[in-house]
Amino acid sequence: MEFEDLFKELPTFETNRLILRKITFSDLDDIYEFSSDPEVAQHMTWEVNKSKDETLNNFIKVVIEEYEKGQSATWAIVYKESNKVIGTCSFVDWSNEHKKAEIGYVLNKSYWGKGLASEAIIKIIQYGFETVKLNRIEGGCDIDNIGSEKVMVKVGFEYEGTLRKNEFIKGEFRDTKLFSILNEDLFFN
Repeated sequence: MEFEDLFKELPTFETNRLILRKITFSDLDDIYEFSSDPEVAQHMTWEVNKSKDETLNNFIKVVIEEYEKGQSATWAIVYKESNKVIGTCSFVDWSNEHKKAEIGYVLNKSYWGKGLASEAIIKIIQYGFETVKLNRIEGGCDIDNIGSEKVMVKVGFEYEGTLRKNEFIKGEFRDTKLFSILNEDLFFN
């Protein structure tokens, strides 16, 4: 079975503090809140969103359309206590042939440092290995994105190396630290 077949029926997950579910149009205000924050966007490949229309047309509509084709594996991270979307996590790239995927995530800065990104990522990793049958999940971050690096290390990713000037982002070439976790590495099996 191809990953895209599984992603057409993207499941909802629940953790102690979070619900991970498909993004909906009603999430616009919450998603715009963090995607319009320069501090949040600083380490991302995308620019600060300058309007809700930009968030709606360049992200939410695209993700919702891709759900139907199995081309999006993006979850809204919902904080149960407030029912607020505080971020997203996703498989941003994958290979059926090589049984691997790249994970991505972003979190509203008001929720940084509380272990919420790790809580979400663990669920996605479990799904990736147990249901999707991935062999490898990788993640990358700018060399100065210490918060993202801490999240990956906390959930069991291993540092593999730094790709020098491998991406042209926001007008400059940037280095990327590369991390991975293998199915055989799982500590929560």
